[in-house]
Amino acid sequence: MAPGRTGQTTDQPRTEGGGNRPVNLQGDSPEVVAFALLRYLAQLEQPRARQTGVVFDREWLLNAYADCLAAVKGERPVAAEDATKTPAKSAKSSGRTR
Repeated sequence: MAPGRTGQTTDQPRTEGGGNRPVNLQGDSPEVVAFALLRYLAQLEQPRARQTGVVFDREWLLNAYADCLAAVKGERPVAAEDATKTPAKSAKSSGRTR
């Protein structure tokens, strides 16, 4: 990662357990947006993790980030049950440009 893009700031010490320290996100690259989405999804999953059996381990983190990055890039395959829902307008179809 390029310095100043995402991650730990230089004045924040690294804790052994990772902790809940803030992460300084800057920019709007697909990777930064995917990381922000990953954090949001983890926060949504956490309250019901025991009931659903979600384990926030290395495998979950890497798979979830890959899914988020694919979604941000518009490369995520649509699940069969999602195919019947009305799709949201993408940046391309709404006339917006990057």
